[in-house]
Amino acid sequence: MKTKTFFQFIGPSLALMLVLMAAPLVLTGYLSVRNCSLQMELVKAQESTPFGTNEILSHQAKLGSDGKALENCGFVGLDYYRKVLGITDSSAPKASATQPKNEFYAALQFTLIYVFVTLPFVLGIGFLLALGVNNVTQKLKGMFISASLLPFIITPVVAALSIKWLFRDNGLVPYLLSQVGIQVFWMAEAWSARLLIIIYGIWHVVPFAFIVLYAGLQSVPQDSLEAATIDGASRWQKMRFVTLPHLMPLIVFLSLIHLMDAYRVFEPVMVLTQGAFTASVQYLTYFILLQENNPFKASAAAVLTLIGILILLIPLLVKTYREQRGGM
Repeated sequence: MKTKTFFQFIGPSLALMLVLMAAPLVLTGYLSVRNCSLQMELVKAQESTPFGTNEILSHQAKLGSDGKALENCGFVGLDYYRKVLGITDSSAPKASATQPKNEFYAALQFTLIYVFVTLPFVLGIGFLLALGVNNVTQKLKGMFISASLLPFIITPVVAALSIKWLFRDNGLVPYLLSQVGIQVFWMAEAWSARLLIIIYGIWHVVPFAFIVLYAGLQSVPQDSLEAATIDGASRWQKMRFVTLPHLMPLIVFLSLIHLMDAYRVFEPVMVLTQGAFTASVQYLTYFILLQENNPFKASAAAVLTLIGILILLIPLLVKTYREQRGGM
C-alpha cells in the first residue's frame, strides 16, 4: 500500500481521535498546572438601617469593559498535584497520627483492590461460561448467549441501581437472609458497601469476557484437538496445552480492557455509596470538581488517574510487544 493511500485510509479516524481524545487530554494537562482567580476591588456601598444610611466598603469582582469578571491566571507548576497527593511543604507542621489518611491514597487503595479482585473473576467466570455454552446443543446456544449478555447490555447506572435495590435494607436479599437469621445492613458498613461494588464489577463485565472467549473457542484448531486426543491427552491437558495457548491473546486483550475500565470505576461508587465508606480515583475527581468547584485541581486528579492506568498497562503492553516482535 502506498504511503499516500495509507494516510488517506486512516486520516478520518486519526483526525477524530485527535479531536475527541488527544485535545481533551492536552487541555486537561494544561489546566492542571494553571490557576485562575478573580480580580477583586474595594467598592463603596450604601447600607440602609433603621437608624439611617451608612457607607460601607466591600469586596467584589472587578468587571471588564465587556461586563465580565476579570481573572488573574498564571502558571502554578505541580502545586495542585501536591495538594491532591497530600504533599506539604517540609517546613509546615507535620500531621498528627490521628488525622485521616489522604483522600487520594484511600481512593487509590480501593481502586486497586477493585481492579485486581474483579479481574480474575471476570476472566475465570467468563471462560467457564464460554466453555459451558460451547458444549450445549445448537438449539440452546442462542438462548444462553442472549441471557448471558443481559448484564452487559444494561447501562452502568441502571445496573448499579439494580444491585442497590436488591441489597437495600428492605430489599430482596436482606429479606431472604433475615429468614435464616442473618442480618446485614449492606449500605451501612464499609466492608459490605465495598463488596457490593466488587459484585457489581464482576456481574456487569463477565458477559463481555464470555462473548469474546466464546468467539475465540470457535477458532480453536480442531486438528490440534484431534491429534491430542489420539495421543491420549485428557480433557484438562487439551485445555491447558491447546485451548488456553490459543486464547491467550484474547485473555491479554480482555485484561487490558478491564484494567482501563476498572481503574476508572465511577457509576457503582456514585450510585451505591455516594462516596461514603469508600471512593475511587475517578469519583474523587468528580468530588473535587463538584464540591470544591476547582477545575484546576480536578484536572490534576484526572491526570494522575491517567498515569495510574498507564502504569497498570505497561506490563501487559511490554508482554504483547515482545510476543509480536518474536513472531515477526
